[in-house]
Amino acid sequence: MKEEYTIARICSNGHTQRIAVSKREVAFELVDINEVLGPQCGICHSITFSTSHEIPEIDLELLQEWSTNLDLYFMPQDEELLLADEKYLDMILEMLDSVQLPDHKRNVLMDALCVIVYDNTIEGNDKKDDQLKSRVISELVKRKEKLVLAEEWIMDYIKDVVYPQLEEK
Repeated sequence: MKEEYTIARICSNGHTQRIAVSKREVAFELVDINEVLGPQCGICHSITFSTSHEIPEIDLELLQEWSTNLDLYFMPQDEELLLADEKYLDMILEMLDSVQLPDHKRNVLMDALCVIVYDNTIEGNDKKDDQLKSRVISELVKRKEKLVLAEEWIMDYIKDVVYPQLEEK
C-alpha cells in the first residue's frame, strides 16, 4: 500500500501548492494544508483556495485505530455510508467480534451493515447482490444484541427495509 499521499490546494488564481502526508494523516484528515503553508498563496498571496486530497483505501490497521479512538473519523459525517461496502465487510465483522468498541463506533459499524442490506434491497439499484445481502443479514442476526444497542443510531427508513428481513431468518 502507498505510504505517502498528497494534499493540494489551488488558489483563486490557479496556483497549486502540495504537501506530502502519511496514510494515517490523510485518512483521518489530521493535517490542515493551510496551517502548514499559511493562509496565503505562496505565489500570488491569494487567500481563497479549493483543497483536494487523495483518499487511501481503508485497511485493517486504519479501521482498528478508528474503531477504538473517538477522536478519529474518516469523514465528518455519514461514515457508515463510506464503510457500507463489501470490501470492508470482513474487517467490520472482525472489529465487531474482537475489539472492545466505544458505543459510537459500534453503532456506526452496525449501521454500515444495515446500509449494505438496504442498498441491496431497494428498487432502482441495478447492481443488487443478493448473495451479499443474504450474508450480511445472517451476520446481523448473529449480532442481534449489538443491533439492539445501535437501534437509535440507525435511520428509520433503513430499519423499515432491513429489520423485516432479519425477522424472516
